[in-house]
Amino acid sequence: MTAADRPLADWRVLVTRPEGDTAGPFAKALAAAGATPVLYPTIVVAPPPSWDPLDAAIDLASSRARLVGSPARTSDYGWAIFTSPSAVGFTLGRVTARGLTVQVLAGLRLAAVGSETAHTLAAAGLHVALVPPTDRQRQEGLLEALLAALPAPDAAGARILFPQALGGRELVRDELVRRGYAVDVVPVSQTIARDLTEPPPPFDVATFASPSALRAFVERLGGERLAQARVAVIGPTTAATAAALGVRVDAMPPNPSVPALVQCLIDLRKRASG
Repeated sequence: MTAADRPLADWRVLVTRPEGDTAGPFAKALAAAGATPVLYPTIVVAPPPSWDPLDAAIDLASSRARLVGSPARTSDYGWAIFTSPSAVGFTLGRVTARGLTVQVLAGLRLAAVGSETAHTLAAAGLHVALVPPTDRQRQEGLLEALLAALPAPDAAGARILFPQALGGRELVRDELVRRGYAVDVVPVSQTIARDLTEPPPPFDVATFASPSALRAFVERLGGERLAQARVAVIGPTTAATAAALGVRVDAMPPNPSVPALVQCLIDLRKRASG
């Protein structure tokens, strides 16, 4: 294997994503590029304080699924929006925990913020009706795509289900509501900062895939550790949090996906050694 096959060789990359599905694929992609993934989750993604809002939404979607072929009502969900793979996982996990199948969502048009979220839905056997273009896979791009695809706010089936992490970004909801749409934002998870009593092992570059992961690191360990290394963030929202915390950002991919972030690190490595 040549050096070109391992462009991140000898680079220690701090992975601050939560343990599980989100960190695993990223760590594998880093290792394939020659890097040494340093797993150091700064947050935990846990169930919401209550499942009641999601349960009520599932019941509504389920009642609609049993009425396939009948005219849609204004009170029916016509769309469901997902802005992260974890939101998909928690939602579908709750569906199955209640003895239902994911087909309760099959009657809705599903919108995903990006390719990773769309893949998670597709892997569960669900059709994804809308994904923003590759260079617009964030909430701003999702909003643009939705506004071009949604029926009129007062049309039957225009009600929108939005399973989201507690305290998640409100851009899509706020803008849709402002335009007259009924949007039910239901909490499907909550993000909890880890204690971080032990400092991370040495690293050359730190990666942050959410504002909460970055905030937990800085609030518990200080920003000095990041000033001594390079920092890459997944997108503009996390970059804005970095600016507010006084953290320098060295790299950000054009879209929030694992391949794009790995390529972003490869480009950063080339600039650093050039």
